[in-house]
Amino acid sequence: MDYVNAVIEDKAAFERALDTPLAVFVVFVSPGCTACEDALPRFVRLIEPYRAQIKVLILDCTDTPRHSAVTRVPMLLVYQNGTLLETLAGLGERPTLDVLEKYA
Repeated sequence: MDYVNAVIEDKAAFERALDTPLAVFVVFVSPGCTACEDALPRFVRLIEPYRAQIKVLILDCTDTPRHSAVTRVPMLLVYQNGTLLETLAGLGERPTLDVLEKYA
């Protein structure tokens, strides 16, 4: 997928990626996933106005260690100060905008 922009090798790398005062939006996707291919361009469009206010990691599940909160793809996890605050399955437009407005 063209949008995948990060590779997380292990738990320590994941924790380093979360070490920021910004809310971190972590999206898990998988190659060949039709839902991911449909949702990801919309997600990228929706986050564009918030890019200076949040950190975004888009991770390919095949190259990233399993995360216990990820039960399907696509899935969004929202962290702040290293704490998982929200999970959003499916990346629907209204729910995505709601979490952006809440944490950005």
